[in-house]
Amino acid sequence: MYRLCLIATLALSPALALAQTAPTTLSCDGAFAKDSDYARIVKIFGAANVTDEKIHSVGVGEIKATVIYGKDAKRRLEVVWKDEKARKNPFVMAKGADSAWKTEDGIGGGASVADIEKLNGKPFKLYGFEWDNGGLVSNFNGGALAKRKGGCFLGLSFSPPDDVGAELYKVSGDKEFLSSDRNMRAVKPYLWQITIGWQK
Repeated sequence: MYRLCLIATLALSPALALAQTAPTTLSCDGAFAKDSDYARIVKIFGAANVTDEKIHSVGVGEIKATVIYGKDAKRRLEVVWKDEKARKNPFVMAKGADSAWKTEDGIGGGASVADIEKLNGKPFKLYGFEWDNGGLVSNFNGGALAKRKGGCFLGLSFSPPDDVGAELYKVSGDKEFLSSDRNMRAVKPYLWQITIGWQK
């Protein structure tokens, strides 16, 4: 019996080791560094956890992506490659208010505009809702979140709650609003997408 348990443990140990070493933070290095590629993603997360899928991109439609933990809604990550042919230079997206992924400075899904404003150290700008770029942070106004350790950029997108009322129309459309705007605060938008990537 002991021998069978030992064999089972040894057989599982590579998978356990991989689970323990795979990152849980969205940062500019390691798996998501500028020079990262598909092979590195597979090596870090395991082939069983990496799939090729088509995802929806706002304003574009379906695009090719590498998906990590595709069957786990909380751990799911979508990777679009800037160099699609070589599958290099990742553009990484964590979606959902319940996403388990966070940035090094603690930004996670479900955060309020007040939470992000506090981390930024000052009000930031975001687009109004109800259009393709609705809720996307457009400018951190030189705050702490404007630059990332390691050089990648941070993209954040907010969404209004499902039960939002008529006040949504006051902060909708293709125009910018400050995070401190009282009408924006009244809507109580939550962070639903975190993106890290590279400008070049």
